Amino acid sequence: MVYKFSGFRDGHCHPLFAARESAGPNSDSCETVDAVLEALSGYLAANPDVPWVDAGSVDRNLSPNGQLNATVLDTVSQTIPVIVHASDHHAIWVNTAALRVAGLEHSAPAVPNAHIDVDESGKPTGMIHEWDAMNLVYVHQPKPSIEDDLAALHRAQNLLLANGVVAVQEAWIDPGMPEVYLAALERNELVMRVNLAPRIAPQSWQADLQFAKATRSAVRAAGSPLLTCNTVKLFIDGVFGSETALLKEPYASGDCTNHGTAIWENEELLEFALAADSAGFQLHFHAIGDGAVSTALAAVRHVDDHNGFVDRRPVIAHAELVSEAELLDLRKLGVVVCQQPVWARPDSSHSETAAVLGEERAAKLYPIATLLGAGITVSFGSDWPVSLPNPLPGLYSAETRTAPELDVSLSLSEAVNRQQALYAYSVASAFQMGQETLLHEDWVEFDTNLETCSPAELLEAKVLRVCVAGKVVDFTN
Repeated sequence: MVYKFSGFRDGHCHPLFAARESAGPNSDSCETVDAVLEALSGYLAANPDVPWVDAGSVDRNLSPNGQLNATVLDTVSQTIPVIVHASDHHAIWVNTAALRVAGLEHSAPAVPNAHIDVDESGKPTGMIHEWDAMNLVYVHQPKPSIEDDLAALHRAQNLLLANGVVAVQEAWIDPGMPEVYLAALERNELVMRVNLAPRIAPQSWQADLQFAKATRSAVRAAGSPLLTCNTVKLFIDGVFGSETALLKEPYASGDCTNHGTAIWENEELLEFALAADSAGFQLHFHAIGDGAVSTALAAVRHVDDHNGFVDRRPVIAHAELVSEAELLDLRKLGVVVCQQPVWARPDSSHSETAAVLGEERAAKLYPIATLLGAGITVSFGSDWPVSLPNPLPGLYSAETRTAPELDVSLSLSEAVNRQQALYAYSVASAFQMGQETLLHEDWVEFDTNLETCSPAELLEAKVLRVCVAGKVVDFTN
């Protein structure tokens, strides 16, 4: 039997970054530090001339005894910079060669909105948290060629389409990335829908907004229904694993005074939000803690107060912890909350989060049913490469609040039914990206009825055909 459904749409992912990373050694499945080192050593043995190693990724819980340090990675190479992503992609583990090239071998500067772990003498250990600090290393990474990036985009599209994903919100675009999508268009190699979201940083937001406008102009000039640039992306906070997600009440760990990191000064955030909205961009916020959700919501309210009500569909991505006091305004202001349902499970990452939040708050994470019950539009996404871009495990966790290998669930009161989950990964994500009128053009065929099969059968379902913009596309080459 063949079963036809509206195509999945990923409301928040990073396909080009993910595919670039996949060109290096893969340590995702490594369960020990020794296994990571073996994977890196094998890659270097097969690629002895590489000038740089960018690997993904490892769970920081892999080494509770501090083995994720530069000295351990030095056993792989003392001359080639080696970078291993943490699984949340908000931290990197690097060797001494990487510290050296960034000028961090002996001391670490203070970095706003980020930090570099140091030992008792002030020497960096090899763990670096958040982008502004990580970029001290990455700014030295050799830039990929356009051909390398086109090959990466080809891999990304094939994987997405093979999982039934017909459209994505590309949630982080920096200079050098729009050219890849435009070149793919010119060569007729872009075969799925992509909405680009240039990243806006607080220290450079005026220049970043000009980059967003120039990108949008170039995309519009290309004149393809597959490629848009209607959105800008900004970070409000970090992540729970680095204790940089912004909280209303302090973290339960340490001295219990840390509320996380507020990336923007409030007045500057409001000024930027108003400028971006006035320029016609949809705001797409990274906000994980309840304090960050509140901050993002204040920016949306400011825009609404000054520019009046329009159908702007602002997006708050992640929203892992949401205060009940914010629910009414989230609905009234038309915010789309883009959740990552595959994270709604009591795995090792959740255990790490519970340790710093406390069990009471940790039990309230990923409040999908609460959001839907309050009348808020909830879309789904993967945040690939943080999670794989296969919607089926996300649907499974949205319904069961667990994973097949686990024997406990996370807050079953926040579970949703299959129809709600499918809607969030298709119709709601299309609404988020302004593609709701295109649903009939984009579909996927499965060998399983996703609406009625059991959760276990859901994970075994296979994609048979995918259609984008009325054209059946090939994802096997």
